[in-house]
Amino acid sequence: MAKPTHQDATLMLQLAQFMVTSGAQEAKDWMWSDQFVPEYDVFVKKYPPGSEGYLRASTTCGYFETVGTLHKHRLLNEDLLFDWLAVSMVWDRIKGFALGVRQAAGEPRLYENFEAMAKANVEYDARSPEE
Repeated sequence: MAKPTHQDATLMLQLAQFMVTSGAQEAKDWMWSDQFVPEYDVFVKKYPPGSEGYLRASTTCGYFETVGTLHKHRLLNEDLLFDWLAVSMVWDRIKGFALGVRQAAGEPRLYENFEAMAKANVEYDARSPEE
C-alpha cells in the first residue's frame, strides 16, 4: 500500500472526530466494560432493542461498519487504519451481538464490512512485522 498522505491523515482525523460526536467512542468504551455481555441471547435479555445498552452496541457496530465501507472501497490507507484502530479486537468483543442482530434480522449484509475489515486486520497483522 502507498505511504499515507496528508489527505489520508485528514480523513483519519475526521473519522476520529465523528467517533466522538456520534457517541461511538463512548459506546465503544462501554463495550469494554463489565456491563457488556458478548453472547447475543443473554445480551438481548439484559438490553432489549430500544434500551441504552442495545443502542450503544448498535452505535459501535454502525461506526465500524462505516469505516469498513470506506476500507472496502479502498478509501482509507490500510497502514494508517490498522495502526490507529484495533479493528479485530473490537470485532472479537462485539461479534456475538453483530452476528446475532444479523441473524435476527435475516439480513446477511448487516455489519458485513465491519466483519471483513476485522478479517483484513488479522491478515494485515500476520504479514506486517511488529514495530
